[in-house]
Amino acid sequence: MIRKDYLAIVALSVFAFGCTGVQHPIQPDVVEVTLPASADRVKAAVTKVLADDNYDVDWKDGTQLQTGYRGEQPSIWDWLVRGRFGVVRSRAQVAVTAETDQSSRLRLQVSSEGKQTMFDGWVPTQPQAPQSAENKIRLVKNELKIVQTTYTTETFYGSKP
Repeated sequence: MIRKDYLAIVALSVFAFGCTGVQHPIQPDVVEVTLPASADRVKAAVTKVLADDNYDVDWKDGTQLQTGYRGEQPSIWDWLVRGRFGVVRSRAQVAVTAETDQSSRLRLQVSSEGKQTMFDGWVPTQPQAPQSAENKIRLVKNELKIVQTTYTTETFYGSKP
C-alpha cells in the first residue's frame, strides 16, 4: 500500500511539472494598411487619435513616430493600483509613407508590457483591446471618415422622431 506522504509528493511533483512549460515570446501588435487619403491627412488623424488616448505624440521626422508609454489618467489610488494589482503599459510606433497623391501606407505597431505586483519585472503582454493596433486603425479611419458606416448613438439606436 502506498503511504500518503509519497502520494502527496507524487501529486505535488505532477502539479509542479504540469504548470511549467516553454513560454512563447509575445510579438508586438502590428497592422499595415493602405488608406485612400494623403499622408498629411493620415498623420493628422494618427496624431489626434494617439493624443486623445494620452500618448505623447512627437514626430521625429516627416514619416516616423515613436511614442513614449501611454499616460494613465491620474488618480489618488495610483500607488495602490501600480503597486499591488499590476498594470499594463503600452507604446506605439507609426510609419506613414505616401504612395500617391491621394493614398498612403500606414504601419502601426503597439507594444505592451505588464506586471502583476511591484516586485515583478515588466514582461511583454498582449495589448488590451482599446490599445490594440486594430482598434487604433479603426479610430484613424473614423477620423478620416473613410469607413463604410460610421457608428454613432443615433445610427445605432435610430434617430428620434
